[in-house]
Amino acid sequence: MTDEDTADDLDPIIDDIQQAIIDLEEDKTGELTQEALDKDLNPLVILQEGLTEGVRTVGDKFGRGEVFLPELAMSADCMRSGVELVEPLLDEMDLADEDTAGKVIMGTVDEDIHNIGKNILITMLKANGFDVVDLGVEIPNEDFVQAVKDEEPDILGMSALMTMTMDHQEEVIELLEEEGVRDDIKVMVGGAPTSEEWRDEIGADGYADNADAAVEEATDLLAE
Repeated sequence: MTDEDTADDLDPIIDDIQQAIIDLEEDKTGELTQEALDKDLNPLVILQEGLTEGVRTVGDKFGRGEVFLPELAMSADCMRSGVELVEPLLDEMDLADEDTAGKVIMGTVDEDIHNIGKNILITMLKANGFDVVDLGVEIPNEDFVQAVKDEEPDILGMSALMTMTMDHQEEVIELLEEEGVRDDIKVMVGGAPTSEEWRDEIGADGYADNADAAVEEATDLLAE
């Protein structure tokens, strides 16, 4: 693999991968991803600059009401066709400092079925050396707390894509406090309706509005 990320960024195929996702062309996304790997491009660059950026563009369109949930789900399927190809190579890469990588539990809160952002972040965390336990979607508050007790992670990450479900993030934090395990972990929140103000309001430790920033935030939290 080449270490020249700048050269990878400039390769036209990265833009082609983005566009294939924007155009909701699942087979083409996979084919282009394989072509990029065959050209010996850095798989992390393919993930971040190609696959993730493509989905992010569709997500922005969704936020503006230009596309709807079926298109958003299709873009996730497109990304998955590429991630399946790059993930094994990412697992082989030593991208993280052993002193900062830790264990993370991730899940989407109760009554919320959205997993695109969560899955992108999980892939990025794994690529950066984190051990990640994916609880899935629609996770009841009590199950988050039980997972913290069972898995003893360094970080609990909760995703919520809807304003009607984001309150579960606060409820989980309150339940962690009631069960006496809140001080044992760092809690990160994310999702479209969340913000730094929401993080502060509910007493979470971290917030990020995209996967790249979330990896940096997780690393910084564990370094404290």
